[in-house]
Amino acid sequence: MPVDQPVPCDAPVAPGRGPEVLEILQAAAAVLDEVPGAVHQLGGAGEDALVTALLRLHGRSAQVVTLVTADAVDRGAVAESDAATTTQWLGNHVEDCPVEPKTVRAMATVADACRDRKNTVITDALRSGSCSVESARTALTQAGKVAPVIPSAGRDEVLGWFLQVDPSLGAAGLTLLTRRILARYAPEKLSTDDEKLERTESLSWSTTPTGMTRLVAELSPANAAILKDAINAGSAPRPARPTDPTGEVGKGGREATNQRLEAPTGSEPVRDERPAGKRRVDALMDLVGAGARAATGDGVQASAATVLLTMDLEALVAGVGGATTLTGETLDAGAARRLACSADLIPAVLGGPSAPLDVGRRERLATKAIRAACILRDGGCTFPGCDRPPGFCEVHHVVPWWAGGHTSLAGSALLCGRHHQTVHRKGYMADIRPDGVHWDLTPDRMPGHAAGAA
Repeated sequence: MPVDQPVPCDAPVAPGRGPEVLEILQAAAAVLDEVPGAVHQLGGAGEDALVTALLRLHGRSAQVVTLVTADAVDRGAVAESDAATTTQWLGNHVEDCPVEPKTVRAMATVADACRDRKNTVITDALRSGSCSVESARTALTQAGKVAPVIPSAGRDEVLGWFLQVDPSLGAAGLTLLTRRILARYAPEKLSTDDEKLERTESLSWSTTPTGMTRLVAELSPANAAILKDAINAGSAPRPARPTDPTGEVGKGGREATNQRLEAPTGSEPVRDERPAGKRRVDALMDLVGAGARAATGDGVQASAATVLLTMDLEALVAGVGGATTLTGETLDAGAARRLACSADLIPAVLGGPSAPLDVGRRERLATKAIRAACILRDGGCTFPGCDRPPGFCEVHHVVPWWAGGHTSLAGSALLCGRHHQTVHRKGYMADIRPDGVHWDLTPDRMPGHAAGAA
């Protein structure tokens, strides 16, 4: 791999503010030790500013350490040290505040890559602070998979695609982009890669010091989609119903066990206080129990899961490309066909600007079809700034039923319970467009809403 020739360590240093900057940084590092004892002196606004500054230092320092490490390798500092690798050299500089080994490895890997002229795009992004070290490492890895299937695109262009992904999506967003590119340009490669992943799937468990059992699973995208959709479907909060005179909640199984709360007859439903992790465990155990009952003949055989798959009309007709699950995973065509055999699929064909043309229904109830279409279009709560997933949402009539509204996709939007209440209380109105739901947060715009209504 062609790289610049290393500069001898004893070469004269360039004039400038380098020594002054080093002295300031050393002083700043010492000041950090004073922060824990001074937090109570700041107040709310001061704490907000402090956290912002610390996160800025945390992210930016990782970028700069990577660039400095690349320079140290070029200058021969690593070669002249006792360290066998760049990772070891970097790890030898960790003092006082330990850094995770995986973080050290990521910085060292990217530092080595930055020495190659063909990765100048990555180096420039780190210098400008526009990408994290983890994103840079993932981009380097994924670019190697994408470049061969799009020979007309140069390496700089491919790396640029990955660096344009929203930084908040992290490495997962970059990996998802790779799968979508492969699904479009090289579906056979995506299928082959996923087949390899399926052969290396694993599940293991170990006992923790507290007596709990920790499960560790590595699943292929198709199997992960089945598991996540099945668990998400059963892990939404369930307010407990009032206990009847016989002491029964009204449903058997784990739901009854989880919801037998101290709710006297006739009282309001009790809020589900289970953390999200606990709700997912309960949903998983429900699935295991149902499977065990079906296997022994004690229950009715049911499909493995309900999976909402979306696909482009052109790809559907041509029988190529990939399908996308509700949680955003891209599955190869073969995986989609396998899911059709084992999972309860709701296919959605897209046309125009990603507008649902047809949504499959397991039942003839229109409300199920409309909800499925809303989930497909909205992806979760549509209220500005809310990220609640579909399992926590209700279908809201943009124009209320009692004000003449109709139950239709064009008149519906997903809202979580909290924001559903807020919209009705404030009288907010939404505009349903081809690209999604757009909210007008001007009070009392909802038809039939009285000004100042509670």
